[in-house]
Amino acid sequence: GLNVTTRVVLTPTRAGVRVLVFNLSPRMRLISAAINGAPAEFFQRDAMRENLIRGTDAVFLLLPGAPMEPGKRYEVEFRNEGHIVQDTGNKVYFVGARDNWYPKLPIQFSQYDVTFRYPSDLNLVVAGELVEEAAGEGWRTTRHRIATPVSFLGFNLGVYQHVAQTRGPYSVEVFANKQLEPRIQELPGASGVLPPRRVYDPITRRSIVVPGSVMIPMPVLPPDPAERLQELASEIGAAFEFMASRFGPPPIRNLTVSPIPGNFGQGFPGLVYLPTLSYIRLQQRPGLPANPNRQAVPEILLAHEVAHQWWGNVVAPDSNQDTWLMEALANYSALLFLEKRKGAKALESILADYSRNLRSTVAEGRTIDSTGPIAWGPRLISSQAPAAWRVITYEKGSWIIHMLRRRLGDERFLAMLAEVVKRYRQSTLTTEQFRAVAVKFLPPGSPDPKLETFFENWVYSTGIPTLQLSHSVRGKAAAYTLTGSLTQSGVDAEFSAWVPIEVHFKTGKPLVHWVRTDSDPAGFTVALKQAPARVLLDPSSSVLSVRK
Repeated sequence: GLNVTTRVVLTPTRAGVRVLVFNLSPRMRLISAAINGAPAEFFQRDAMRENLIRGTDAVFLLLPGAPMEPGKRYEVEFRNEGHIVQDTGNKVYFVGARDNWYPKLPIQFSQYDVTFRYPSDLNLVVAGELVEEAAGEGWRTTRHRIATPVSFLGFNLGVYQHVAQTRGPYSVEVFANKQLEPRIQELPGASGVLPPRRVYDPITRRSIVVPGSVMIPMPVLPPDPAERLQELASEIGAAFEFMASRFGPPPIRNLTVSPIPGNFGQGFPGLVYLPTLSYIRLQQRPGLPANPNRQAVPEILLAHEVAHQWWGNVVAPDSNQDTWLMEALANYSALLFLEKRKGAKALESILADYSRNLRSTVAEGRTIDSTGPIAWGPRLISSQAPAAWRVITYEKGSWIIHMLRRRLGDERFLAMLAEVVKRYRQSTLTTEQFRAVAVKFLPPGSPDPKLETFFENWVYSTGIPTLQLSHSVRGKAAAYTLTGSLTQSGVDAEFSAWVPIEVHFKTGKPLVHWVRTDSDPAGFTVALKQAPARVLLDPSSSVLSVRK
């Protein structure tokens, strides 16, 4: 079991605080609480009942003896215990409560000074600077300190091999189990089942289960999870350096990566949990796609979790309606890294897959996209469309960020992302605050200058339009007129989007004319000084749509 003593220093910012709400895993039982040395009353629901209701998250109430005074320093001490570390076999351990194994106020950035005591034959992985270490009588004690305020603290335990790399002012350490867990290390020719994917929601503090098991054929010989260590360190280090150069300093300069049994990953401040399968080479990995272009997907997973150092840890979502931003920005940051390494076609291929997934049908012939707006957050989870939350949050979210990139242009887009991180460092971000920053980086004279139409239709509504362009050109040298009509279908009458029409000439740069779609065909006229060679409807895929 795990026994935890937590000491918290609180300074209220408002008067009259009578109740404090803390997060704590239902697997952990709160034993005692004290404020400034005096016992304090607390209320924790029955863990078993709470676990059934809320899944992997629970809260408890701390009741100060008197209303707390603003500006006054309070020292709170908790003691809790429980069983959250599971031995899955072969000395591979699963930490089941990675973010709420200790009492914590939601979305608070704090410094940490933490001491662990654990069996000396195991290795502890935790973010922060190692400041003390001692061993004796079969136990090891280590003390770690995080001087930069972070949102929460995770750890991992196992028997590891590891490698380290330095990337300029940053460093990466990657740990691997010495053996695979028995669930994967099956008999030759056997098959296994991956459990449903869990995805962490930083606002509700819950691990959301995305249903759907996948049968996986096992390789004849169990692969060595440590064989790929150096390769993983290089890939993760490159992604870490790439993002730091664009978004600014990460929460902690040293990034530690360790394995977790299962098929999901999580990015905590200074600590990334990678699924065991990430440690297996592509040719040995179960479920390898036949399309070679899709082999980039595992690379997205690594970079996606690295990107959460900024999106989710440096900047946090303000509410359930804003959680999509963290996943969308992390996923698109991973796609930017992929584009840098493998070119634009790799990015375009994945975005095309995302578009097909969003347009795929579920119950009653409805599309996944029609399940609900991305701003619904966890409310998108539906038994009728089990994949809807994941596809809309990650994949439509990536499209939304991509469309913003096309509206701003690459230079302004990257400057905008850097400004978001700078402005909201160690703070929370709302969707509307994000829109306000993006507006400031629009090129002069842009249509939809406050991005109201963009966010109303892509973030707060649903719909993927089918677009059809018709046009004609009249006139003579130096006085041509392009007349056209853009028709949309397959969406509600209220849906509207700004779509680029590119006019290409025999010489010179293309002319881009933006047209706003409507329920009726949208007509447009453009005066030209030379005859167009081609008139194209959104050739750069700047809008999530189907083009006829």
